[in-house]
Amino acid sequence: MSTRKWTLKYGGAAVLAAITLIAAVTLTNPILFPTETPKSSFSFLVLLTDPPTVPAGTTMLNLTYTDVSLHVTYLNGTAKWLSVNASGTVNLFTLVNMSQTIASTTLPSGSTVDKIQFTISSVQAKVDGTVYPVTVLSNQLIISIANSQKLNQTLGVLFDFQPTLVQIQARNSTGGIVNYFVLVPSATATVVTNVSSDHLKVGTIVKLEENDKVKLIRVVQETSRKIVITNASLSVNGNVTNFSVTFKNDGNTNATISGLTLHGLFNVSSTKMQNNQNDEGHNKNNDMEIEHPDTIPFKINGTSLVPLLGSDDDEHEGIGRVSSLTLQSGQSVTLSFSGVIQLKPEHDEEKERPAPQTIITPIPGETYTIRLMGEGFQTFKVTATAA
Repeated sequence: MSTRKWTLKYGGAAVLAAITLIAAVTLTNPILFPTETPKSSFSFLVLLTDPPTVPAGTTMLNLTYTDVSLHVTYLNGTAKWLSVNASGTVNLFTLVNMSQTIASTTLPSGSTVDKIQFTISSVQAKVDGTVYPVTVLSNQLIISIANSQKLNQTLGVLFDFQPTLVQIQARNSTGGIVNYFVLVPSATATVVTNVSSDHLKVGTIVKLEENDKVKLIRVVQETSRKIVITNASLSVNGNVTNFSVTFKNDGNTNATISGLTLHGLFNVSSTKMQNNQNDEGHNKNNDMEIEHPDTIPFKINGTSLVPLLGSDDDEHEGIGRVSSLTLQSGQSVTLSFSGVIQLKPEHDEEKERPAPQTIITPIPGETYTIRLMGEGFQTFKVTATAA
């Protein structure tokens, strides 16, 4: 056998022996040849965006939040609410077509976030140059997250807050106009994967990408179909209004409702002012024009509807109690109100004059629009009748 053949023979044998030795060493000492280790956790961000509906003349809508919580299901199947200890104030006017990072946390790989809880502590609005405290129909929102997925990269939830600011006017004891403002919240949320380094810092405002806008529109449409108003009635008997709404959750998951509004033309009457007469003893303000509201907001208390029109002094401090109702898949419920809808502006202590009570009633024969607010919204038409 030639020298060349022996060289090839023993050279090949040496290579084979070396490969065998390396494999054996790798199996017994894997640390000598490290491989890329999968990440054990990832960042999860909460991004807030907001297209508000506000009265003309509104130039500021500041919302202060005190807590953001995530409903997390871990890889082992355990599920719990996790508070991310977030708080701050945002001007919702700055978030039209923009998103602001309001919270950030780290979650184990394989976790899933399917709901978000958002707590509002106060709201202020600037309308026609004057800053007003705003009553919130519900200070706590629980929203299902569309397209939730297991965490295997940095993800975010885009929280689309769509509030309606309702302006209500009444007369005080001197006949002057008193403005009240109520924030009726509605919201949806979806997971976003296109999180950039710009989103990582809490407080950063980033322009929404077009695909995120399209995704939000789709989520609003899908969410709005979950809750269906199946029936409603509205009647008037003197000053008493009877109002009921029946709705059903046609979706596959729970849905939360935070309140509703009733839109249309209303009759308004006022009690006579006391201690405000001229020298002939006639009331100078009997014939004064009274403002006619076109929206009545109702908060939820169990299965009762409560009109929120400034008739409760505690409500004017700016924040309302938790007012929401969660329906399971397939569940129906009827909410109702029976009573007098009225405004009671503040008592004028200096002049010891009681403020007039403004009584509001629907007009028989008029058609009204019910707008159900919460996860998305649903509308329904109802015609008022005389009881």
